Amino acid sequence: MTHLATLPDQLTKLLDTPGQAISVADADIQDTPLIYVNEAFETLTGYRREDVIGRSCRFLQNEDTDPSAIQQLRTAIRQSTPITLTLKNRRRDGTDFWNELSLSTLYGDSGRRYLVGLQRDVSERERAWQQMKLNQAVFHNTHDGILVTDAQKRIVDTNPAFTRLTGYSREEVLGKKPNLLSSGKHDSGFYQSMFAAVEARGFWTGDIWNTRKDGSQLIENTTISAIRDENGVIIHYIGVFRDITQRRMNQARLERMASYDMLTGLFNRSHFNVLLERQLESLEFTQSGIAVLFLDLDDFKPINDSFGHSTGDELLVEISRRLKRLMRANDLTARFGGDEFVIALSGLGTVDKAAKVAQKVLDDIIQPYALDNGEKVTVSASIGIAFTTTHETGSSALLDAADAAMYDAKQKGKNRIAVADTQLTESMADDAYVGIKAAFERGELELYFQPILSMASGEIVSLEALVRWRHPDKGVLGPHHFIDTLLHSSLSLPYGRWLIDQAGQVANRLRQLGYDVMVNVNLSQDQIETGAFIEALSATRHRYDLNTPFLVAEVLESTHFHDLDLACSLLSEARQLGALIALDDFGSGISSITYASQLPLNTIKIDRSAIMHVDVRKDQRLFIRGITAMGHAMQRQVLAEGIETEEQLNSVKALGCDMAQGYWIDKPMPYDQLHQRYVAPSASPRYPLRRV
Repeated sequence: MTHLATLPDQLTKLLDTPGQAISVADADIQDTPLIYVNEAFETLTGYRREDVIGRSCRFLQNEDTDPSAIQQLRTAIRQSTPITLTLKNRRRDGTDFWNELSLSTLYGDSGRRYLVGLQRDVSERERAWQQMKLNQAVFHNTHDGILVTDAQKRIVDTNPAFTRLTGYSREEVLGKKPNLLSSGKHDSGFYQSMFAAVEARGFWTGDIWNTRKDGSQLIENTTISAIRDENGVIIHYIGVFRDITQRRMNQARLERMASYDMLTGLFNRSHFNVLLERQLESLEFTQSGIAVLFLDLDDFKPINDSFGHSTGDELLVEISRRLKRLMRANDLTARFGGDEFVIALSGLGTVDKAAKVAQKVLDDIIQPYALDNGEKVTVSASIGIAFTTTHETGSSALLDAADAAMYDAKQKGKNRIAVADTQLTESMADDAYVGIKAAFERGELELYFQPILSMASGEIVSLEALVRWRHPDKGVLGPHHFIDTLLHSSLSLPYGRWLIDQAGQVANRLRQLGYDVMVNVNLSQDQIETGAFIEALSATRHRYDLNTPFLVAEVLESTHFHDLDLACSLLSEARQLGALIALDDFGSGISSITYASQLPLNTIKIDRSAIMHVDVRKDQRLFIRGITAMGHAMQRQVLAEGIETEEQLNSVKALGCDMAQGYWIDKPMPYDQLHQRYVAPSASPRYPLRRV
């Protein structure tokens, strides 16, 4: 048996130097046990000398010690070669420290081999090194651009994201000043106040308009910070920025969409109403009169049908140009949708002057139009005029009167002008808008729910929410009595928020009762394009704690999006929030194929007009089979609307439709009635609600 070696007293006294931890191990015994440690070693590790003598020299290692470092150490011991490396070790009290170990082999007179270890606590150095590596990793891998300058604002470093965002390589900008990115949109005062804030507070945060190397616009959200030395003197500036160009462009687009018609650049209906209200309010002081001209093109549809909608749009743009050319700077010109235009003329004094302007407009519009396809076309218009001199007239009343006069002009033979009755214009306080606004505020609008059947499971998987007006005098009114007024007024967005909230409320009630049923709601163009429904969807999810999909947003096939890419983006965002998207009334208009292929849809709803004779007409069955095959090829589910008989249901099921909706399945009903029919203990529905 090999005995543990000992060191001569003279040598141990020599090794017991303060400040340097030293250990000696016997390399000729397995596990290389320690035969000596000095006082500095005890201080470093917390172990007393008598506790460690005879223990393996590896006892300070722990589970976090780098295995590759341990392997290097073993190799050096085996080969008797000196080595210095840093290991993560553990003290007696359980705390970790970084140990810089220098190990060498010595031979005694008898040839015995000893391992002499010099240990030093380098934890602070290692922490600084790790922090530096982390900082470098952040610097090189962050998606935000970083630019470092010296005190004279000359660039001394940039990160890879700077190059990706600006197009300039690091080498191209070193030694230059950041103003090489300047777009010229900010004056010298902007930069002076920016650096004054950095001097005073140590940083500045804001948006800067810059230019990329290729000349394109770069809008940055930037934070500039000052780095000072121990004496408080600025030695560096660091700028950290992220690209918000697309976000700002989308914001600007939405702001423009909120006020302007995207096709013609004229005011849209909503913004025109706001501006008209302001002009009417000014009549209290000026009493100079305001005339509204409501203009509708005659026989515009044949041009669309003959040459296509793009040609029709081209014609609408040219008409808008002519109207802009004719109007004064203080006149308001708007496109209300389709081929309807509205003009507000202020300060005319009399209705006769308004009629003269209308005649000038009519004379200009009937002049021929040369189209890009080489064709020449002519159109005419019917114009209705409403005039008022009192501020008590509401914008809705004035517009309704002008609209009615326009229809009167059409009925009298088109291409003419009609003037609304003045008394009617002045006294229309109780117009359609006022009535539906009051109904909405009083809570007279309510939702009826029509079940939607899954063919595969035979269960009700969704409920379409359909709005009704519980009129105090006329009873329950269907949407055709008020929905146009509601959706083409300032009530549209509040109504959309209310609609989504009601859907979430009902979905939440049913889920608490153990049913997994979604709610379908119909969204209008402005509810989608303004992004208002996204905010409402997110708020409703949180309000009712709906963590799984609860809403199906239905887009009418007849919706004419100003910006299809924007609509797709917003609907995709809704899908990320858990909503499903359905295209309603498919097959009833010309936008069907475009929308079905480009919008991020889950479901295509075949219009009831295509379903009506499916059980008796072969051509209808072929049509539906084709739609279903196309929908499935695009990975959309297909829903058949307007199912009124069992025969129709069986027919569409055989043709591959995934879902069905109609009176045969059930009629629309208020929630209380739905509860009685489907949820109450006495309920015995034809088809059950899907359970969680």
